[in-house]
Amino acid sequence: MRSSAKLGRRFASQAGFTLAEMVVVLAIIGVVVGIAIPPLSRTIDTARLKGATQTLAAIYQDARLRATQNNQTYEVIVSPAGVSPALACIDLDGDGQCGAGDPSTAFAGKVTLNNNGVPQLLTQAVLGFAPTDTASSVMHDQQDDLVPGLAWSGLGVPCEKPSASARCTSVGWVQYLQFQRDSGEILYSAVTISPTGRVKTWVFNNAQGNGNGNWL
Repeated sequence: MRSSAKLGRRFASQAGFTLAEMVVVLAIIGVVVGIAIPPLSRTIDTARLKGATQTLAAIYQDARLRATQNNQTYEVIVSPAGVSPALACIDLDGDGQCGAGDPSTAFAGKVTLNNNGVPQLLTQAVLGFAPTDTASSVMHDQQDDLVPGLAWSGLGVPCEKPSASARCTSVGWVQYLQFQRDSGEILYSAVTISPTGRVKTWVFNNAQGNGNGNWL
C-alpha cells in the first residue's frame, strides 16, 4: 500500500505544467503572434484596397452601360486628390458635379482617389497606350466648363470632349487609388481603361518597401 501511494504521488507530480514551463510557452506564443500580426494586417489592408479598386471599376462599367443604353455621353467624376471620404459619381445631367440625382459611391476613409506621389506610374510600355488622367483631362461638361474625368460615348467608347460642342474623342485612362495604413505605409492600386473600352484593375507590389515594385 505504501509503495502504491508513493507511485501515485510521483505520477501526480509529473502531470500538468510547472509555472516556469507555462511562462516559456506563453513567451513563445507571444513571439509567434508578434511575427504573424504585421503580415496579416497588411494582407487585410491590401484586400480592402482591392475591394475599393473593384468598386471604382464597376462605376466605370456602370457609366458605360448607361451611355450605350441611352445613347448619351456620361462622365465619371471623382473627388479631388486627398479628399476623404473619396467620392465617385456618374454625371447623368452633365452639370459637372455630383448631384442628388447622380449615382454616387463613397469610399472608405483610408482610401483616396489620388494620382499624386505614386512611386511608379502605369506607362505606355506596360499598358500599350498612353493614358490620360485627371491632371491632363480636357473633358468639358454641357456648360462648357472643364471638369476633369473620363466620359463614355453612346457607342461605349471612353472619350473626352475638349468643348461642349466638340466630338467625343477616344482616349485611354488611368485612375490611381491609395490606402493609408495605420503604420504609415501607403498601398497603391489603379483602374485603367483602354481606348477600346477594356477596364482593368491593378495593384502595386512593393514587397521590398523601396518603391521599386511592379504592377500586377
